[in-house]
Amino acid sequence: MKKIRYIIAAAAAVAACTAQSTESEGNGQLSLTAVREGAYATKANDALADFVVDIVRPSDGWTKHYDRYMDIPQTISLGSGDYTLTVASPEYRDAAWDLPYYKGTADFTIRVDELTPVNVTATLQNMKVSFVLTESFKSELSSYSVVVTNATSWDAADAAGKTLTWSSLTGDVEQKAGYFSVAPLRVNVDGYRAVDNSESHSELIISDVAAQDHHIITLDARVTGLVSGVAITIDPSVNDRESDVTVPGWDEVPVDGGDNGDEGDSGEDPGDDPQPSTAPAMTWDANPEFASTPITDPMDVNITITAPEGIKSFVIDVDSATLGSIIAGMGGVENPDGTVKMDLIDNANLVNYLGTLGVPTGDKLKDKTEVEFSLSGLVPLILGFEPEKGSEHIFTLTVTDNKNQSLEKAVVFYVE
Repeated sequence: MKKIRYIIAAAAAVAACTAQSTESEGNGQLSLTAVREGAYATKANDALADFVVDIVRPSDGWTKHYDRYMDIPQTISLGSGDYTLTVASPEYRDAAWDLPYYKGTADFTIRVDELTPVNVTATLQNMKVSFVLTESFKSELSSYSVVVTNATSWDAADAAGKTLTWSSLTGDVEQKAGYFSVAPLRVNVDGYRAVDNSESHSELIISDVAAQDHHIITLDARVTGLVSGVAITIDPSVNDRESDVTVPGWDEVPVDGGDNGDEGDSGEDPGDDPQPSTAPAMTWDANPEFASTPITDPMDVNITITAPEGIKSFVIDVDSATLGSIIAGMGGVENPDGTVKMDLIDNANLVNYLGTLGVPTGDKLKDKTEVEFSLSGLVPLILGFEPEKGSEHIFTLTVTDNKNQSLEKAVVFYVE
């Protein structure tokens, strides 16, 4: 079974900076716009305002460093010449909880008495790992631990600083997300069966990895005999933001005791091609890259959502200083991080109101396999409340189908 999740968030800000150059040929001005792409809905280390900024002139090694993007002055005067600008998250680790790392560079040329606009996009440089537990896994195992490392081995010295452990003792395995630098991942799962405390162990190597991948690993426990223990299986799925990345499987770890008979035999030839994914997907014809979009009236925000297994739930988390309080007043639920959740299927108040704005809700979404989903009537309303210029408004769409396969995608709008 394959799950695909597409998760993109972007933030846009415009600033200009000042620094005195030592070149004598004359000065020009730099106007900087930084965009952050690839966020996975975490507030740690991905705030554009806190990014570090470095400007380098390769010809003579001249450099200028800013500790925070938001602290850059209004104008920056640079001597004429060629430069490289880098923006990056303030902290980097090989493995850490909720710590995405972004980085972007741009080359530009300053000419005397000219204003040079520079756009730089900071993209996610590491990978996210999260887990989904089936009901069978949670009921069959009394305790378990999951260890993930991107070290070359489990040797303590090699794995130091590159390893994270999820445990049933914390009770938040499905809520904790780990971020790893780009390298093959090793996943170890150890569990104890609730009935007889028998042990089971599984290991998975994920070698097909890349920056911006989100590895969603499903843990399942299947009873292989009346008293034969539990076989833990790991079903990995990868989200490469825009392309479907398939992680190769592995042989199931055998369980001692009892005859499995034909149980677990899929009846398929191992050489058969894998079945196509049935997970939800989104396409936006007017904006195929889901790039950050200026708010206009009118505007085209018509997104095609396909869910072959049928839509079970559809939730939008709105991060907007302008619209958030209004949605909360209509019945939206405030999240701990300050965003407001819109349940488009089960929240009756929101279903009635949003329907008048052309947003599909309720029975127009429930169990549907394809929906033309529109925010064209909702997003332009932001302009009517005189939002701050340059402000961003993020709508994170999460679609879950009847097989509990989920797709999450953040659609970002900004005020020009």
